[in-house]
Amino acid sequence: MPFVSAMLCAEPSPSLTARAVLALTDLTEKVLGKERGRVTVSIQYLPEAQWARGAVPARGFYVEVKITSSTNSRDDKARYVREVNRALQSLLGGSSGYVVVDEIAPDAWGYAGETQELRYARDRLLV
Repeated sequence: MPFVSAMLCAEPSPSLTARAVLALTDLTEKVLGKERGRVTVSIQYLPEAQWARGAVPARGFYVEVKITSSTNSRDDKARYVREVNRALQSLLGGSSGYVVVDEIAPDAWGYAGETQELRYARDRLLV
């Protein structure tokens, strides 16, 4: 049930949005091993005039994925950071950015009114 939020410093376009959603969904599934149908991706755009590095306007991106704590290894998370950076650099013409893997305790977040802890317990009982 990961939630991926991406802020792209780029000109908004339906094509770029679709490609970014696909890339982030694919990587979240393949690298972090999450169920594709449970991956939610949100894309927002920021004008170049509102993004700066070293007080100089620049292009870039910020991606944050929220996952349940202790569900991925250090290597998984490092690979995800690397692969998301590569994918977005490719989509945005070489711009570099930030990728954050935010691990949240299973009793502290959920979807549709159920915590991850409750979902896990229920799924274990059904096995």
